[in-house]
Amino acid sequence: MSVEAVSVRARHVAGARALAWWIGPSSTLLAAAAAFGWTLHAELQRLYGMTGSAWDFAYDQQVIWNISVGQGFYTSFARANFLGIHFELIFVLLAAVEKFWANPAVLLIFSSAGLAATAPAAYLFFRALLPAGRPESQWLAVGLSLPIPFWAAIQEAARDFFHPENMALALALFAAWAGIRGHRVAMWILCVLVLSCKEDQVYTVGVIGLVMAAHGAPSVKKHWRFIVYLAGAWFLIGTGIIQQHLRNGGYTDFVYYRWLFGLDPSMPATPTTVLEAVFRPGAVLVVAGIIAGMGALPLLGWRWLPLAIPPYLANVLSGHNPQNVLHLHYVLLLLFPLIVAGGMGARKLVDMRSFRPAAALAVIVPALLLAWGTGRFPPALGADPSLYSRPNTVAELQAATAMIPADAPVSADDGLAVWLANRHTINDFPDQLDASCYIVLDHQPYLSGPTNPQQRQSEIDALPTSGRHILFDDGRFQVWSPVGA
Repeated sequence: MSVEAVSVRARHVAGARALAWWIGPSSTLLAAAAAFGWTLHAELQRLYGMTGSAWDFAYDQQVIWNISVGQGFYTSFARANFLGIHFELIFVLLAAVEKFWANPAVLLIFSSAGLAATAPAAYLFFRALLPAGRPESQWLAVGLSLPIPFWAAIQEAARDFFHPENMALALALFAAWAGIRGHRVAMWILCVLVLSCKEDQVYTVGVIGLVMAAHGAPSVKKHWRFIVYLAGAWFLIGTGIIQQHLRNGGYTDFVYYRWLFGLDPSMPATPTTVLEAVFRPGAVLVVAGIIAGMGALPLLGWRWLPLAIPPYLANVLSGHNPQNVLHLHYVLLLLFPLIVAGGMGARKLVDMRSFRPAAALAVIVPALLLAWGTGRFPPALGADPSLYSRPNTVAELQAATAMIPADAPVSADDGLAVWLANRHTINDFPDQLDASCYIVLDHQPYLSGPTNPQQRQSEIDALPTSGRHILFDDGRFQVWSPVGA
């Protein structure tokens, strides 16, 4: 080959690398912007259309509002300190925002931003993990990361409105990137933010520690154990001491595992029932969909795949549906170890062979088609359009409830509760109903979660003889007074 031909080839390679360096970050940022707008728009449709859920949307809104006005982590949904139920210190940061705008849309903005940020966060993580100097690394990082905010698993989290875990995945990916690149301070700050999202994120940070042991920058790698120690200390102090003190024998999610110890007569624990739980078809298909969304590369990084087993078992062995089928936000805890396995598989693939950029990007279209075909967030095939098509009736609800004092206890229908959650005592009707509550009902109710339709109707039928009277009824919303008022 002549010197001139070599020079031309070198210029072409340099041009391809420059193009990749520009397209990579730009494309994932564009994907994040599109995902943010898509997710937030649909979530706001449900919020304003009164199909938002009391559990856990109104629940979290009330706790965050309480913090913003100096009433601590109290929740009237559980009549307890929320930190005794979930150790989510990041609520303090959200409360600082709601100090200036106490609106449930704030939570949806943070939720949508967290889910959308998985694209650029994953891109940075993959790019740092994959071999430097190889054009395939840049393009493969784009191909793997760009579809993530649209995955069916991410759609499940979006369907569940707000949970801090919606932000934890992107923060964990940023933390792993920072550690691989040697940005120690940023990595530690991000790890603490991940931990503050929920008590179960100690597992995510533990996985970050293992990634740093294998691929961290030298200044981080030699101290990788301290990341694991941080996660362990957070669990022991936060969950083992603080939560137990605040809970004082109260509610805990561990009740969903009683059946494994023969403490739930309705669910006998036998080898057969345990195996059936472990291999629930729905849960297995969710995991298969995540792996397929990364072009099956997690299978190539098979040594890291076992890290997904503990959170998988923690979910499928729970007696709580939808947790045990990996629906809604419960799937999120599996995503970080699966993405890590995908990154390790991609690293092995690049080490094994060279391939054209088009081959690296080929995973994008199948991943997006898979997300559309298996997802349940519009316009995915499994979406329920009726939840996203109701008209905005916030003004009507506000007019109906204008006479209710700001500090009065309220019991409201499921879809209405989030708009009335900025008060000390709010519950989803008819849970924990007492004589002091104002009652706000919807003639076109959206009911979900723990609301029992028969029990709700029975309580409504009893209202005329309960000592209450109707304060407002416009044919859509109905307000009842406290007993004797």
